Amino acid sequence: MAEQLSNGVVQPGYEPVRERFEALLAEDPGYSASVAAYVGDELVVDLWGGARMRQDSIVTTFSCTKGVSGICVGLLVERGLLDLDAPVSEYWPEFARHGKAAVTVRQLLSHQAGLVGVDGGFTVAELLGHERLAERLADQRPYWQPGAGHGYHAMTIGVLTDELVRRTDGRTLSAFYTEEIRLPRDVDFFIGLPESEDGRVVPLLPPELPEDPELVAAMQATFARGTIGGIAMNAEVAEFPPLVDLANSTALHRAGPPAMGGVGNARGLAKLYASCISDVSGARLLSPETVEAVTRLQVVGDDLVLGMPTRFATLFQKPDQRLTYGSHRAFGHDGVGGGIGFADPATGLSFGYTTSEMPLPGGADSRALLIHGALLICGA
Repeated sequence: MAEQLSNGVVQPGYEPVRERFEALLAEDPGYSASVAAYVGDELVVDLWGGARMRQDSIVTTFSCTKGVSGICVGLLVERGLLDLDAPVSEYWPEFARHGKAAVTVRQLLSHQAGLVGVDGGFTVAELLGHERLAERLADQRPYWQPGAGHGYHAMTIGVLTDELVRRTDGRTLSAFYTEEIRLPRDVDFFIGLPESEDGRVVPLLPPELPEDPELVAAMQATFARGTIGGIAMNAEVAEFPPLVDLANSTALHRAGPPAMGGVGNARGLAKLYASCISDVSGARLLSPETVEAVTRLQVVGDDLVLGMPTRFATLFQKPDQRLTYGSHRAFGHDGVGGGIGFADPATGLSFGYTTSEMPLPGGADSRALLIHGALLICGA
């Protein structure tokens, strides 16, 4: 009998998911990951494997946090505190400067506002401290005419979203998420990690540089200083640390910047998304009408930052040729650390995946989508 390489459970009928996961673990002895899936309100897959992953392990998920922030925005919409079609300046008057008075919440949160950075760049302290960077973004002239195109606001969209939460609810996004979603629903995903959880964190391993020199050159050109991509990745600030170093810092974990600072596991991500479309924890978090409103496709086409086609709803990514995870109604977000979380209201499937090794190119680890393919074989 072959050695079992993964831990956890799968419900009857979902054995192909474990088989696919174990085949991936066997191919790469250095691979560690967690994977979870709900169908409706039932947890049908809860697996982890690899030398670095335990049942209670959590990792920095980078931009998977944007999807969780999108769920927070959805809850504000659900409660009538935030109107997606209202001007941002209705909630944040200072934002109206330099031709931004007409920018709507929906445009801002779908990467259309042209606020991918600030002139001269920003420090780690500004990113983690929020207030000063929010002031600078309000006073920033957009890098393109808002609404004329879209480009991935890699780090700044967390600050912009957090400020909207503060202006409408009064709490920080971290506090709102913790008090309204994480604690009541017992979700193993944190935005603002308590010190008591530090021992569970698995440090991320940096990616291995690709051997293809043309690919390396293309990546460097996309995010070079002076380009829109470089501004979005804060390349203007030479002392800004590499992303993997920032991700593994206690300071980032404590602050929990809403674009990239979430720490959790597959089980937590899957439960969050399942809560949006089913009765997990006793009641749906969002109504079907709110889910439709915040997950409706807003922009599609060439991304001014990433230099490739992308699709966005309000904060959430939508399925495309790279992220082949569901129907047109599906919504979620991946992260440069390899993780991904999403839900598909058309099928009732909610999925979470995290890994401890950053892939290249960035974004969802291709193995996550292979595991998702096994779920489809099971009829999920």
